[in-house]
Amino acid sequence: MKINVRAKMDANENLLLQNKNHVCLKAWYSAENYSELQIIKKPNYEILENTNTKNGKVVIIFNPINQKECHEFRWRTLKKLFLCVKCHAKAKVYNALKENEYIEMLQLNHDCEYRLYDREKYFKFNKFILAPDFELRTEMKRGKERKNLIILDENDKTKCYVFNFRKSKKLFQCLNCLKQYVLATAKMVQNSEGENYVILSNFEHVCEPMKYIPYKNESFILHPPDFKIMEKTSNGIPKVFIFDPKNKNLCYAFSLVTSDLNRKRYVCLGCQFFAQKLSKKNIKSNAYVYIYLCKNENGEYFVQMKNNQKHLCKPRKYEPEKYESKESFKTDKFFYYRKKAKPDSINIAVFHSNDATLCYPFSYSKASNSIYCLSCKVLKKTFVIPIPKIDENGKEYFIHDSKKHICKPKKVSTFQTSEFQKLERNEIAFKETWKPKINEEKIVKLPNFDFRPNKSGNPEGKLVVSDVKDKSMFYEFYFATEKKMFICSKCQVKKHRVTAKVHTNDKNGEKFIELSKNEHICEPIKDEYKDKIIEASNFIVLDRDDETKNTRIHLFTSETKEFYYELRYVAAQNIFQCNSCTRKHKFVAVKLLTKENGEEYLQKMKNEHICTPKKYDEPPKIIPASMFELYKNIKREPNKKLVIFTSEKKDFVYEYYWLKKSFYCLKCSNHKPTAKLLGDENEKYLELSKTEHVCQPMKYNPKRYRK
Repeated sequence: MKINVRAKMDANENLLLQNKNHVCLKAWYSAENYSELQIIKKPNYEILENTNTKNGKVVIIFNPINQKECHEFRWRTLKKLFLCVKCHAKAKVYNALKENEYIEMLQLNHDCEYRLYDREKYFKFNKFILAPDFELRTEMKRGKERKNLIILDENDKTKCYVFNFRKSKKLFQCLNCLKQYVLATAKMVQNSEGENYVILSNFEHVCEPMKYIPYKNESFILHPPDFKIMEKTSNGIPKVFIFDPKNKNLCYAFSLVTSDLNRKRYVCLGCQFFAQKLSKKNIKSNAYVYIYLCKNENGEYFVQMKNNQKHLCKPRKYEPEKYESKESFKTDKFFYYRKKAKPDSINIAVFHSNDATLCYPFSYSKASNSIYCLSCKVLKKTFVIPIPKIDENGKEYFIHDSKKHICKPKKVSTFQTSEFQKLERNEIAFKETWKPKINEEKIVKLPNFDFRPNKSGNPEGKLVVSDVKDKSMFYEFYFATEKKMFICSKCQVKKHRVTAKVHTNDKNGEKFIELSKNEHICEPIKDEYKDKIIEASNFIVLDRDDETKNTRIHLFTSETKEFYYELRYVAAQNIFQCNSCTRKHKFVAVKLLTKENGEEYLQKMKNEHICTPKKYDEPPKIIPASMFELYKNIKREPNKKLVIFTSEKKDFVYEYYWLKKSFYCLKCSNHKPTAKLLGDENEKYLELSKTEHVCQPMKYNPKRYRK
């Protein structure tokens, strides 16, 4: 009501009232609406200064029953409060360093477990390691840069501890200690003179030191022009050509390993060819040469490869045209014609790419369902191009590489005389492309098979086929990239091959599979996959697009969504892991995957949660611009009064008044519902607090309000 009546408490806890009369109505007093402040006085707490913690200040609040137990609160500069290290409950110190000093707990229910009080641990400071007792090693593995910190054992310089760099935490962790759930860390820093030194955490190693082996760089880096990349190729698989340092006209050709999900690893085609030849002679050879194609911070490509690799093959002549994409030979510049003397013939004149007055004459053979160059055939060479295709815009085109002709192009006018007849497309019928015959007895249709993610995360990398006798049992197939088919993994172990090919029904687009003639000799597996699947309605993904925060998943325990588990993203393993269970030495994780229709789902890994789920607080309610109006207040200030409609009918409203940063309900007493106005000029919306109204909505009369 725009009138302030104030009260103040002095240092002796006396309440001083302003000499001013109230103009508001008295409120009913109910003790249930209020709670006593939780005040803690000495000797029930202790403040520690200059500790080994980040900000140096720690508040210890003792268990009133047992002074050997305590809660630990650490100072947070931004909040200017002490926060509990376990649950982040807030505590504030009043009258610091005075006789009447005390601590006020800002959270009424602080239910953390007490821990044993050990004063000495707060004054055990970090150890410093100076050169040459540590060594930083940077190496490339599988196309990724990895940093390891080697710290020599202070008692035996022939032994060391290996720390792996964690980019997310910006420090090094001892891997062997981490396996035993002990977090021994190290951080590399520089002094004012630019010299590096290492700060160790206070945790002692629980692992045994390893033998120190002097560093040998096992890989080397190549930069352009020592290699060239061809992204678009005839088979759609990118290629990399690495030139012979002695002769730049020679090279090794590398092809992308398609099973590599990171799309960085390439294999030498020459070595692969020789290895396949040896395998036909029952000589096994895995001596392939691999490289990794990577990008640096500036987005420039470089190649990383190991030193100890040796080629089976020799460098070959650099001929990139052999691998050029067929898409680069697409042409829609042609016309159909025939000789009038041969009424059943079909000919195609394909225009020269640089001269529209020239063309190459082709003839269609119904017997072989192919199109061949007439002029090349006269010169006793067969040059064939495939049947025309239709692009995404519905336009017809041919794949035509003019370099493969041994003939010379002819003038277009040659085929535009009275001897020839131009044909329209509807006058021509090509044979349908040959399709393999399908064994109808071996067809399996939906829902008797399913595609599932494999260990690499490929959502369709695994095929499961239901057993004919028992639908709860299935056979598992893995996808063989080279064979382009699925193979039963358990039969393969027993040197017996059972395969499955995927087909698509031309009429309805539905997929089905065709099994091979061989029957399974392995036993089917019980299908427990559905128990591991969590549908999208049972979880929420948070901070997915926020680069400053770690992506999280809230996994609800039931359909009521009253409680949830929180899982955090682990980039190295591409999983979401429950940290609360990890602290209790239990690995609980899920994978976030996507169905064919784009819908996301979770796949459980192993183990069930052993931690306690958290209470779920629903996000604030959002009110769109169509469901509220802004008006002038009593002082005729614009946009200071708010009405929110209770329904689409817009017959009843709640009235709100403006105060500082929010709107408050006009009629509710004590705990008032609030509303925040958010958005921009084009699209505004309201965010409501969780407080429910105790007042009744009013009948909406627009004449009572002014814009």
